[in-house]
Amino acid sequence: MQLKSPDLSLDSKNNIENDFFISLNHNDLPIPFLPYRINFCMVCVCLSGYAEIEIDLIPYHFVNKDIIIVFPGQILDCYEKSSDFMVSYFSFANHLVDEILYRLPSAFIGFLKETVKYQLPETEKDLMFTEYFSILHSKFCNLQNVCRGEIIINLLHNFYLDLYNKVIIRNEIHTRQRKRKKELQEEFFRLVKLHTDNREVAFYAGKLCITPKYLSIIAKESTGTSAKELIDKIAITELKLQLKSSSSLLKEIAVKLDYPCEAFLCKYFKKHTGITPSHFRNMSR
Repeated sequence: MQLKSPDLSLDSKNNIENDFFISLNHNDLPIPFLPYRINFCMVCVCLSGYAEIEIDLIPYHFVNKDIIIVFPGQILDCYEKSSDFMVSYFSFANHLVDEILYRLPSAFIGFLKETVKYQLPETEKDLMFTEYFSILHSKFCNLQNVCRGEIIINLLHNFYLDLYNKVIIRNEIHTRQRKRKKELQEEFFRLVKLHTDNREVAFYAGKLCITPKYLSIIAKESTGTSAKELIDKIAITELKLQLKSSSSLLKEIAVKLDYPCEAFLCKYFKKHTGITPSHFRNMSR
């Protein structure tokens, strides 16, 4: 009788193909369409050229030696990029976040979500590639390694620990409570995404227990646009996401996003974009 050898592989970690991906040279942002609601974690370094991007409606000039760190739920858009734009990136599944970021202070995670983009000195950029990107790519491509998934997860954890150390050394973050205005801004964004049927400043000011005027001041300081403009921009971005990512009829989208009717949705969309939803959908195909 032939004896079966014991299965010593780390099954839950070894099947990493659907949970992690890395590219050392990519000539575009690694998302299927724009705008796009991220459903994974992503670290992206600009190698050359530039791109004009938005993350949660806040604009960023993404250039050589910049690194962006994006979390699930954030909306990424790009309006312009140069012909020589090139990035390296890795991404990992949402369900791995807790395992990879465990034991890191919540203030640091909040800092990453707030800051989004960082400028790397040339030496740090080179070290990042030597110590993390190159090794991650090598381990990911080594299909014979039975511990491949476990190694990748540990390397990702080490990457964030190293980043935390750099942030602490530069005194960019403290364990102090986050500023009240920043908390109000984030809660405002969350409420607008939640209450797609309401596009009035007074409604959100009431939810935040502040005056409409103060909400407009906070919005202007953080994004450069008024609260009403932000509400409309988030609503239009959500409509674009629905039009691009689904084949739902306009009347179905109107119901899903709590618009009074299809005609109202079309009128609202055209007012803010200059084109009809159907035209936008056809352009995106």
